[in-house]
Formats: sequence, structure tokens, C-alpha cells
Amino acid sequence: MLHTIPLDQLLAPHRGVISVIGSGGKSTLLACGGRALADAGRRVVLATSTHMFVPQDIPLASGELELEAMLSKCNLVCVGEVEQRTGKLIASAIPFSRLADMADYVLVEADGSHRLPLKAHAPHEPVIPAANARTILVVGAGAFGETVETAVHRPEIFCRLTGCSPQDAATPELVARAVAAEGLVDEDDLVILNQVDHMDRPSSLDACHDFARALGRDVLAGSIRSGALVHLG
Repeated sequence: MLHTIPLDQLLAPHRGVISVIGSGGKSTLLACGGRALADAGRRVVLATSTHMFVPQDIPLASGELELEAMLSKCNLVCVGEVEQRTGKLIASAIPFSRLADMADYVLVEADGSHRLPLKAHAPHEPVIPAANARTILVVGAGAFGETVETAVHRPEIFCRLTGCSPQDAATPELVARAVAAEGLVDEDDLVILNQVDHMDRPSSLDACHDFARALGRDVLAGSIRSGALVHLG
């Protein structure tokens, strides 16, 4: 039987700045993970080092004094400036090291993926803060089997990393090859296969295990929105 791990327990061991990169669930991890930690009594700040959609139903602070006041009343606050042209949140002027002093956890969306489930990274990506304590790479497993050209942000880079063509299927093994080639996470970081809504289905579980075996490391899998993931050794 698979053992589920609640989000607050998954995130709790590493206080400070946690950078979330990849595709297929970064914003969901920030919102759901932040709420889980806050409900457990932790003080949490959500932020971005690039840009992200403004989280719904979470207080937003723009400056340090405003953030400090909000954190005295609420365990979960988002910080940043809303860009008028796009309506997205951009990075706050408050240094990430200072945010880490003000909260137990700072969850940072450090990547963009144009809302696609898979991503290959350009040289300037992701934007990891200097104060980073841990990185979490999210992979949208719901795209397994789709073509690279339809499922991947920056498919030309993905193809160069893996030797595939844009029309090839994004199999678990091929996606794992791209992740390994990029080398953006080390053994202390986390890799999460998100968008796996039915871990009890053999086909879903087999694909997750195929990815983990091809990557050659521990992986977590499931639905971030559900609030719990399973560990695949």
C-alpha cells in the first residue's frame, strides 16, 4: 500500500527559502503548500523571483512594513508588485534573505512555463535566489504521451537535450532524460510528478515508476491539489 505524505510534512524539514521550478503545478504547490504550512502554525510568505499569477484569497503585501503588519495577523501572506501591463506579480524589492528572517518559510515561484505541463530551460532559467535552502522541481505527468511540440515549453531545447524530434511522444523515460540532462536538482532537492489524479490505476502508477527508474532517484507523485503525495523509491 502506498504511503501518502501531507504537503506540510513534505515541506517542513527545510525552513527558509524554497524555490519551486519546472511546470505543471508550481503555483498550485505554492498556494496549497503555503496553506498547509500556515494551518500547521508556520509563518509563510509566497513570492516570485520572476513573475506569477496573483494567488487567490491570500493577502498581498507590497512593502516590508505592510508585510510585517500582515504577518502579525495572518500566517500566510503573498509579497510582490502587480505589473499593470500583465496583471501578474513580479518580484518584491525586499531581499529574499530578509523575507527568510520574517517568516519560517518563503515559497518562491522561480520559473515560468507558459502554463504548459512540461518545460526545458533556457540558460537564464530558473531564477534561484541566492538565499535558497531547497529546490523543488515539478513535472506535469498529465502530459505523458502527448507530443513534445504540444506539451513542452521551449520544445527546441528539450529536443536538443534528449535527441528527440518535436513530433515524438513525451514518454516518462524521455522526460526523465531531459530532467537529468539539465541537472537543476541535486540529491537534497525534491522532484514531484504532479497531475497524477489516480495513483490507484496501474497505468498511472506504472508511468510514475518508469519516470523514477529512468531518472535514477527518489520521486514524489500524485496530485498537489489533493494535499498529499506518495513516495516512489
